[in-house]
Parts: sequence; structure tokens; C-alpha cells
Amino acid sequence: MSNTQTYPKQYPFLTRQEFEVAAKSFLEQSKNVVGEGWIWIEHEKLKGFGYLSRKMIIQKVNDSSNEFKNEDITPLTTDDEQFDQIEEVEDPGVLNTSLETAVEYLIVDYHIIYSTSYKVPVLYFNAYHNDGTPLTNDEIYSCLIQPSRLEDIKIAGFHGGISQQDHPTLLIPFYYLHPCETATLMKSIVDIPRSTKSNSDYNILQNKISIEGYVRSWLSLVGNVVGLKIEIDYFL
Repeated sequence: MSNTQTYPKQYPFLTRQEFEVAAKSFLEQSKNVVGEGWIWIEHEKLKGFGYLSRKMIIQKVNDSSNEFKNEDITPLTTDDEQFDQIEEVEDPGVLNTSLETAVEYLIVDYHIIYSTSYKVPVLYFNAYHNDGTPLTNDEIYSCLIQPSRLEDIKIAGFHGGISQQDHPTLLIPFYYLHPCETATLMKSIVDIPRSTKSNSDYNILQNKISIEGYVRSWLSLVGNVVGLKIEIDYFL
């Protein structure tokens, strides 16, 4: 992958073409991180309307400890054949055996999709119990969201509230983190007063994050809210 960096024309917003560059750059970065399983899914009929996808098995939020156990995240590999096998599994005992654990876990399907209205990426997700039953709205908050983030997520702060609507491509219900504050969030992380940085720093930063680094920076801020941790290796 080239080390040349380009910058959005109207940062913190992305055009659809810039989003595709950002998403595919992130996909290339993910190949250098152990355990990642992102894939790019192209729209069947409309070229340029693809999205990033990843399936993971994560441990259910432990109410007794009031903590989300990132160290217990176990990603699923995501080549097409194994995707099909996972989707066809009807016996939860199969996954229990593969994980060799008795702890309760969730299967979460994450998608990163471009929002035409907000001109930023949006994190869509659906979560299921180990028997394939979808989580209810209340269970999303009690089983998937970190307790420390509950209040923030419910008042639609920087991380946005959780809503549900039809997936833009699949046309089936998906939850998503509302992108109403994404542009503000992305601007805030580079909005450093001129007085606190040298001229050389200003020329390098340009008060923007590069297109190639956009998705990893954005996802590192919002993903962990719903169990999607971004490894430090993405930034090395």
C-alpha cells in the first residue's frame, strides 16, 4: 500500500468516492493486524455503493463486574466460505465447542456504510445470542453496551444514540450509531489552536485527518461503544 496521503476536500466530511478510498485503505491496514477479519462487500447492482463488513464473537457484558471484557473478544474469520458456514449453523453447541468455553457470548455483525445525508461513515450492527435469536432493543443496552457508556449513548452525545432502520443495501432492520455528531467529533480531534503547535506541525496536520487514516481514527472513537475494539497496530 502506498504511503502517499490525501486529504478530504471538505473535512470532516467525505464524498462517496473518498469514503471508498478510506474504507479500502482501512481494509489493507487490517490485513497487517492479527485476528482482524474485515471484508469489502460490493453492491450487487450499483458499483461504488459497497461497505465494510466483519463478524465477531464477543463475550456478553458482565453485569456483575460492570465491565466490558475486550480481552475476551474472539473474531470470526471472514472468507466467503466460512461466512456461509457460520450463517448456516443452527446448533449453538457447535460454536460452544469451537470456543471451548461456557461463558455466554454474542455474535455481532458489524457494517461500515457511507451516509449520503451526513457524508460520514456510519457503524451498523446486529447482535445475536448463541442460539441465533436477535437481541431486543433492551438487550442491546444491557448485553452489548459498556455500562460506562450507557448514559452518553442514550443522550446521543459524541458517540451518537442507537437507532434502528433498514440497512441501506440489504434492506433488513439493523441497529446503527446515529452519525449526527460524527463530523463534530472528527473535527474536534484535529481542531488544535494555532498557538499550541508549530508552523511545521500545522503544515503536516492541515487540521485534517487523511482519507487513508479516516476510518481507523473514527472507528477507534466510536467502535468500542458497541464492542468493536480497534487495535493499536492500526496506528503503528
